Amino acid sequence: MTTTHGAQRVPPLPPQERDDRQAALVEAAGAEFGVFTTLVRNPDLFADFLPFGRRLLRESSLDARERELLIMRTAFRCGARYEWSHHEVIGRRAGLTDEDLAVLARAEIDERDPARSLLLRVADELVAGHVLTDPTWADLAAAYPVPQIIEICMLVGEYAMLAGVLNSLGVQIEPGYPQPPWDT
Repeated sequence: MTTTHGAQRVPPLPPQERDDRQAALVEAAGAEFGVFTTLVRNPDLFADFLPFGRRLLRESSLDARERELLIMRTAFRCGARYEWSHHEVIGRRAGLTDEDLAVLARAEIDERDPARSLLLRVADELVAGHVLTDPTWADLAAAYPVPQIIEICMLVGEYAMLAGVLNSLGVQIEPGYPQPPWDT
């Protein structure tokens, strides 16, 4: 199986080629980012996806740092360059440190921060096997109420799905955004 990882397969839809609905959807998304301007090529799916993505990102019941640890670990495990790049910026605003970023981009889990290592283990298990092991479930249940556990599972699942889409379409990182550490 040959995959040209990172090659653009579906270009963003330029503003002059968007119909009124597509233009309104990109405007509602709030930015001319490649993720939006590419996904808007399927306006029905994008219209349904946008509120769910917004809910998980902007209205999360999780602490912003916790949310970003989960998203970025999912991006790392999925080789999602675009997700990593944008969420490195968002994650730093949410309090992620250089140490966090280094730990997120390593295969092994650094156990020095138990709360962080739990979230990384959760993301790893959900991406790799699509299920949490009993020990991880027990640790998660001791730290989070059931509604947040559901949100954690949905968050990782949504970002894993998005990683597959963006990787497959070849959505490119915008100028000025950092490259993932595995690209340097």
